[in-house]
Amino acid sequence: MLRSLSPEKSAVVDIGSNSVRLVIYEVTGSAALPYFNEKVLAGLGRGLPETGRLSQEGVDQAIAALRRFRAILTGLNVNEVIAVATAAVREAADGPEFARRAATELGAKLRILSGADEGRLSSLGVRVGFDMPDGIVGDLGGSSLEFQRITPAGQDGLGETHPLGPFSLSMSDDTRIADHRKAIRRVLRQSDILKSGARRLYAVGGSWRALASVHIELTAYPLGILHGYRMNGSAIRLLTREILSIQRDKDMASRVSSIVGRRFDTIIHAALVLDEVFDAGDFKEVVISANGLRDGVLFDQRDQVLFESMGSPAGDPLLDGTAAFLRLDKSQYEFGLALYEFVRPVLPKSVAKQRIFRAACLMADCGGRFHPDHRADMAYYLILRSPIRSMSHEDRVLLAHATGARYTHKFQRPKAFTRLGRDSDDHLARVMGAAMRLGAVYSGRTAPLLKQIRLRTTKSKLVLDVVPGCEDMISATVQKRLSQLASIMDLNPEVSVLESASS
Repeated sequence: MLRSLSPEKSAVVDIGSNSVRLVIYEVTGSAALPYFNEKVLAGLGRGLPETGRLSQEGVDQAIAALRRFRAILTGLNVNEVIAVATAAVREAADGPEFARRAATELGAKLRILSGADEGRLSSLGVRVGFDMPDGIVGDLGGSSLEFQRITPAGQDGLGETHPLGPFSLSMSDDTRIADHRKAIRRVLRQSDILKSGARRLYAVGGSWRALASVHIELTAYPLGILHGYRMNGSAIRLLTREILSIQRDKDMASRVSSIVGRRFDTIIHAALVLDEVFDAGDFKEVVISANGLRDGVLFDQRDQVLFESMGSPAGDPLLDGTAAFLRLDKSQYEFGLALYEFVRPVLPKSVAKQRIFRAACLMADCGGRFHPDHRADMAYYLILRSPIRSMSHEDRVLLAHATGARYTHKFQRPKAFTRLGRDSDDHLARVMGAAMRLGAVYSGRTAPLLKQIRLRTTKSKLVLDVVPGCEDMISATVQKRLSQLASIMDLNPEVSVLESASS
C-alpha cells in the first residue's frame, strides 16, 4: 500500500553538454511527476573536441540559467536540490573551474558524473518509468552515448560510454552521409553491450525524443505522448529516410524544423546514430523513454526499500503516480482498493494485468467533480493524456476507455483514437467500466459500504451477493447497473443474500 499520499518537492539540475535543465518534481512513493520543467540549450560542449575547453558562449548562457533557476527554487521553497554535470564538464580542461562557479551561482553542491554513472542513472530512471523493463538503455547526449543493460531485476553489469554525441562526432555541411555512418560504426564495434542479444532499445535523450516527435507527425499518430512510443525496424528506416531528405527537400526541412526546434542542427546525426545502433544491436523495437538521467538522479539511493519492492503494489510507479496525479485523499484511495477487490472476480486472472486493474479502480473517482453531461469524456481524456508513467500506450488506452465506460455504459471512444490499443481490450474496458460503475453506485464511493457486496459468476449467471441486513441497499439503480454488466458479459443477473456476513 502507498505509504504516504503527501507529495514532496525535489529538484534536479542537469548540466549537460547541450542543455542545462531544471526539473522540479512532486514525489509520491515511487512516482515523480514533473511540477516545473525548463531548459536552456546552452551548448557547453560545442567545439570541445577542437579546443579542449567549454564554449564561452555556452558558459555565459549556463551561468545565467543557473541564476534564474536559483531564484525559482527559492520562490517555490524547494529545499532538496540535486545538481549534476555530465560529459562536457567532465572532459573539458576548464570543467572543474566551471563546476565551482556553477555550484556557487546555484547555491547547491554539484556532482560531476562519470560515464558509468550516467549509464547507471539513466537505466534507473528507465526502471522507474516502465513496468519490468528488459533491454538496453541508450542515452544520447550532446557529447556521449551511454549504454546500460537492464533487466526486470535491475541493471545488469557495467555500462559503457562512447563519444557519439553531436559535439564529439560532428557533421559539417560537406560531410558525406556514408562517411559519417562509417565513423559511427567504428565506434559501435567497440560495444560489448550491443552484442548481448537484447530485443529492445530504450531510447533516452532529447535528440531521440525529437526524432520520435517527427515520426508521430509523419504517421499522424493521434496520441502525442512520447514516453512509451514504439518504433520497429520499418519505422526506423522510414524515419531515417525522411530525416535525410531534409538536405534536398526544403518543404520537409521546414516541417522537421517546426517540430524539433533548435535540435534541427543535430537531427541528422541523431537519426544516423539511432539507425546504426538499431542495426548493430539487432533490436526488434525502440521504445522512447521520457525518463532517464534526471529521474535516476532523483531516486538514486532515495529509498532502497522502495526499489526492492518494485513490481509489487507496495512500490509501483503506476499506482503511486495515479494517486499523485489525481491527488487522491485517504478515503478515495481506500475506495479504489476496495473497488479492485469487488471487480476482480469478473476480470481476467492474468497476473500481469492486476496492476492495470488496480490503477483503473484508483482512477474510478477521477470524474466526480466534472459536469455530469461531460463527465465520461472529460475523465477519458484526463487519463489518456495523463503524465502517469510505467504503462504502455496500449494499457493507457485501456485505462482511459474503462474510465470513460465507468461513467456511462453508452460510452464510445472518440473516432480518432479507435485505431489505438488492442482489439481484445474493447470488451474488457466495457466490463471494467460497468463493474466499477456498479460498485460505485451501490456504495456511494465509500470503501466500508462496498465491502457489503461481492460479485461472482456461474455458467449462466452474474450474481451479486449481499450480506444479511443490507438488502435495502439494492436500489432500482443498482439493479439496473447489475443488469448492464450482466448484458455485456452475456450472463443473467441475480441478487443473492448471503447466509451470514462472513460467508
